[in-house]
Amino acid sequence: MRLEQKLQNRFCPLCHNAKSMLMGNVFCSHQSRDMHSIDSGTLLLKTKKLEETADHVSRLSIRYTLNGEQYYKLGSHEHIINNKSYVVINRGQSYKTSFDNKEEEQEMILVAFKPKFAEDLMRSMITDDEGLLDDPFKSSDQPITFFEKTFDIDPVIQTLFVKLRNLMDEDIGVKKETDLDEIYTTMLTRLLTVHKNLSGEINKIKTSKLSTRTELYRRLSLAKDYMDAHIDKRISIDELATVSFLSTHHFKRVFKELFGITPHRYHVQKRLDYSRKLLLEGEVKVEDVCRNSGFENASSFIRLFREHYGFTPKAYHSNSGLV
Repeated sequence: MRLEQKLQNRFCPLCHNAKSMLMGNVFCSHQSRDMHSIDSGTLLLKTKKLEETADHVSRLSIRYTLNGEQYYKLGSHEHIINNKSYVVINRGQSYKTSFDNKEEEQEMILVAFKPKFAEDLMRSMITDDEGLLDDPFKSSDQPITFFEKTFDIDPVIQTLFVKLRNLMDEDIGVKKETDLDEIYTTMLTRLLTVHKNLSGEINKIKTSKLSTRTELYRRLSLAKDYMDAHIDKRISIDELATVSFLSTHHFKRVFKELFGITPHRYHVQKRLDYSRKLLLEGEVKVEDVCRNSGFENASSFIRLFREHYGFTPKAYHSNSGLV
């Protein structure tokens, strides 16, 4: 049996079916290897369907899907990513994932970083040369923690993911001679920059203390991602407030401060966008589109759709080639 096959047999079904850039960089929390002993690495999973996995514990990782949609449950919170978004999972976070792409094989790609990689990179970015010379091997025991939310895809991060995907098809010699460390460093540097730039969004919340604004941003992002993960049903404001661990009226007020739209209107808009997608994909029965996008009443759905797009659902479907 080849070395690659022997290594794969030690992993759970999810990790067994994933293709690694370099086999030695696969970390699966269902086996006994220590995440600290494994270098940063890239995994690719290509299949039409992935049943919801058992709980895994992650290294710090960035996860993206090149096509289709992928569901993640991070702890008790739910997120959906596609080719226009990615999710960050912090070191030590438990997660489950699944997807079902009926039309074609779906490609999920992730980069997982060796513990201390982010902390050492951050120190090199914020410490002057004199400080780095005085204590070159100093490292923080406190892991860097990112917002665990769905991020809009960044052009730099997307380009690096595409580059890594193309490398997956190269032979092992090419992979070993590629400066993967530079790719991972560039990706993580960009992620740190994106995270830092969230301060502009956080400061939209009208609260004096930065720590309070930051915590509210984290909780509101969880509620927004929850809505994005459930565009096939109607969600009550009370349920969203519970997801964000806020009182109902507090949640409604600060959500509008941050996102410029009420949570109700935001979720209606996302469901209408989803209904539009169903129509573009060929679904023609208005009743089915209405039900599958979480609207209980066909007449109210038609009215909302016409107000939003300027067409009834049926007319939109008929004119979809021109819209």
